[in-house]
Amino acid sequence: MKKATNILLAAASFFVLFPVRAQALFHLAVIDEILASYEGNPQVQFVEVRMELALQRFVRNSVLGVFDADGNYLGDLLVLPNDVPRDGADVRWILGTEAFVERSGLTVDFTIPPGLPVEGGMVCWGAPGIVVPSPDTWDHTDPENYVDCVAYGNYRGPTNRLVGRPTPLDPSGHSLVRISETNDNATDFACSAMATPENNAGDTVLLPASSPCPVDLATLLSALFSPEPPGEADLNADGRVSAADIVALFL
Repeated sequence: MKKATNILLAAASFFVLFPVRAQALFHLAVIDEILASYEGNPQVQFVEVRMELALQRFVRNSVLGVFDADGNYLGDLLVLPNDVPRDGADVRWILGTEAFVERSGLTVDFTIPPGLPVEGGMVCWGAPGIVVPSPDTWDHTDPENYVDCVAYGNYRGPTNRLVGRPTPLDPSGHSLVRISETNDNATDFACSAMATPENNAGDTVLLPASSPCPVDLATLLSALFSPEPPGEADLNADGRVSAADIVALFL
């Protein structure tokens, strides 16, 4: 009990004595969901970030950078101009294009120009260190300097500690959503049949996939004999899984 009390007192003292450093926390967060195209429109894009702990709202001057399928740096989509008001475990904030706002009706926390690679590439967010440095003091072309990166689709560039293996899935017509945190994109991201973007105020919308998530033969065969709803395995959208869906897989 005495040890636990001492730890709490030390933590409280830290935040009293070093308020600037405490307020600069931002790096305990991950990219949680991405959409690069919707209904065939590559102007409809968003990137959602999820905080893992409290005090991670101080994101001013952090950077959203993009890389092409070969790993070449394409540029910054945004240097974030301000912090977000809410923080806490599983609190989210979102960057989105004007076309995304128009299509979804969701208010975004930051507006970005269209620029996420559709078929394949890498998107990174963050900055090096615990305290967000001035954006002109660090190398935006180095993925190792960011808090989190997601490489997807036909990405064939260099990997890094944040990516591991790129996911072969792409966020075109459907979102990619984080399902785990192993620093291996192939494991950590799945195609979602329903995009669920959420802003920092906690508002969310549902966007059904305009293009079906890819389904392999093993998933189809499992769904064929399952009493559960067919979900993404219903390739021909007739409300059930049958031999017709297996045929559709190879068409």
